[in-house]
Amino acid sequence: MEKEEKIVVVLLVMTILSLAVAYFTYLPGELTGDIQPLTDSSELGEKVFVEGTVLSKRITYTGDHLILEVDHNTQPIAIFVPNNRGAEEINEKISTNDQVRVTGILDEYEGELEIIVQKANDVKIF
Repeated sequence: MEKEEKIVVVLLVMTILSLAVAYFTYLPGELTGDIQPLTDSSELGEKVFVEGTVLSKRITYTGDHLILEVDHNTQPIAIFVPNNRGAEEINEKISTNDQVRVTGILDEYEGELEIIVQKANDVKIF
């Protein structure tokens, strides 16, 4: 390998490392601390998390979405996992009575609050 080729390889590696550092530095969500626990003052559209026990789970008849019901401060909250955001994967690994931490966007459906999961990694089992 000639000197110019070595320089190009070193510059390429440095570029890739710089991009990796920038990605993890500016990654929104957990790494930047803008995810808040769900409270009475949480607003629709806010990224929140809840921790609790899975009370029930079911797949919707249309769309194959997953709906979990999680006990949060002695009150259940619905967790909606779209089929293209890991519903099948989460359904296979989670069971009723599991302790979970769920992160997602706070929304309202038919007058009730729900959390919409953005990716399968947002549902963690303890």
